[in-house]
Amino acid sequence: MRYLFFGGLNTAFSYGLYTVFLLLLHAFAVPGDFVWATALSWIISNATSFVLQRRFVFRSTRGVAREFVKFSSVTFGSFLANIALGAFAVGVLGLSSAPEKLVSQLVITIVLVVATYVLHKIFSFRAPEAPVEVFGTSAVETGTSDDIGSAAETAPSERTGESDVVKEGE
Repeated sequence: MRYLFFGGLNTAFSYGLYTVFLLLLHAFAVPGDFVWATALSWIISNATSFVLQRRFVFRSTRGVAREFVKFSSVTFGSFLANIALGAFAVGVLGLSSAPEKLVSQLVITIVLVVATYVLHKIFSFRAPEAPVEVFGTSAVETGTSDDIGSAAETAPSERTGESDVVKEGE
């Protein structure tokens, strides 16, 4: 739910930036306007997205620099996919007007939001796994933490149910 809210907030911010940049660049007939608009909006929104997701979505307290590099590697991959899908929309599908580019960007954004969430969850902000304790082949007693202290104080014969009597010849 937090990702939906903060991710939605940043996505709206990013899409707003894209819209402003695209309309300005398109008005001046800048070649590759959608590429420039995507790049400029990504640079700005990547930083805000990192702060929002790290702080409010995944609530991470681990190393900022390492997580930023991991986060940016995922979002940069998303950026490249965005450029490729935008080029497909313009070059192959022929969506060349500003409104067509805005609609195609909206569709691309929806697809990439889902993909980046999954990648951030399993890669960028994944909590380190707890160490696995390996036990030998002997039995391990189970019970509550209160049982642990009493088990240590119990004689071996009481824990196993064996008799204290040692038979001759053993």
